[in-house]
Amino acid sequence: MGIVEKNYEDLLGMCSNIAAMHLGGPAGTDHSAWAGDIAQNVIVMLLEKEAAGTLKEEDMFGLAKEMARTRSINFSTQERRRREIEQEHGVAINRSLTGQSAESLAADPFDGITREEALDRLCALSSLLYHTTHRYYIEGWTVCGIAETDGVSIDVIYKRLQRARDIVTGDNNDE
Repeated sequence: MGIVEKNYEDLLGMCSNIAAMHLGGPAGTDHSAWAGDIAQNVIVMLLEKEAAGTLKEEDMFGLAKEMARTRSINFSTQERRRREIEQEHGVAINRSLTGQSAESLAADPFDGITREEALDRLCALSSLLYHTTHRYYIEGWTVCGIAETDGVSIDVIYKRLQRARDIVTGDNNDE
């Protein structure tokens, strides 16, 4: 059992608390889902460092605290900026900036097609689009969680989901 696995519960609780504290927001706002995503991401990064042999047990909790704090602040900054842009330009700006609107993200791409058609179209997705789509729709990951895990911006994940949705629904104009 590795040092991260041995201290998993303590690390997860500490990182979740730090993330929730830094996410802030209006009174009564529940940021536990975002805080949990950030905490899980920190644990994955610690596991990667442990596997690479660059994590020392005496540094683990300090590193985890800093990672949770930094990720939370970055998330808050990005979210605040997104809201400012939406407020200035309207919600429709998401579609022009990311190729994806909030409404279409929530839509089921399999509405109106048979199961066999959906499976055929899923098989047509590239590995990258398939894994992104699977994590979002099947495993229930957040866009932010996928972006952090893949090391890309949230906009990239929105574009991947839109491209996959266009292929699955037959709305892609490239073919």
